Amino acid sequence: MPRTAQVARAPTAVPPVKRVRGHVQNQVFERLRRGLMVGAFMPGQVMSLRKLANSFGTSPMPIREALTRLVVVNALEETTNGSVCVPRPTPERLSELFSVRELLEGAAAEAACRNCTPALIEALTEINAELLAAIAKRNVLGCLSSNQRFHFTLYEAAGSEVLMPLIESLWLQFGPTMYLSLLSPEMPWDASAHIEILEGLRTAKPTVARRGVLNDIRTTGRALVPAMASRASIGLLATRLDDLYFGS
Repeated sequence: MPRTAQVARAPTAVPPVKRVRGHVQNQVFERLRRGLMVGAFMPGQVMSLRKLANSFGTSPMPIREALTRLVVVNALEETTNGSVCVPRPTPERLSELFSVRELLEGAAAEAACRNCTPALIEALTEINAELLAAIAKRNVLGCLSSNQRFHFTLYEAAGSEVLMPLIESLWLQFGPTMYLSLLSPEMPWDASAHIEILEGLRTAKPTVARRGVLNDIRTTGRALVPAMASRASIGLLATRLDDLYFGS
């Protein structure tokens, strides 16, 4: 092959390799990030490079880079021995997180109601139906995943570039505790607050939509804060939950 042909092709050959590598890294990061928000990892759980790499079918490098990024945003923490784990929020910290959630997510619900379209109501109704089906089947991961999608679909409709990053940060911090709410007898998991939110959207009443979100947050908080005070069962649940998430 002539040298000129090699020179001509070189600039177009390199960028795709970089894009593919970056795509894998972003995929790993986004899946771990969503897993934390959904509640697929438990407080105190050590994030195993080997296990995660096997689950994703990648080398440890993109896993390590994703974990580092999540440590930077306080979604994960580095231990004294160099491993990375999911933080264990104290009941006091968790209570504060839920108080801030009320302010931000309540505001997002009101804004979403003002921007509401029939398509949004249809989408949320469909997601809530999936949640109810998961509850009926006792599908833990299905419950957690559908619940997160319902809330984020609602909040994204607010159209706020300020609120969404803040809300996502909160969900990264409290999300790993969500599985415990399914075990609490004080947590009904009947999606009744979602019905109130949908009613607010259908009737164009932002205060009703906001009230539904606040009821949802407060009900979950009442179940989670005491659960975090009793941590005996957390370690036993961790392995099963991320097996469910990464085995799907």
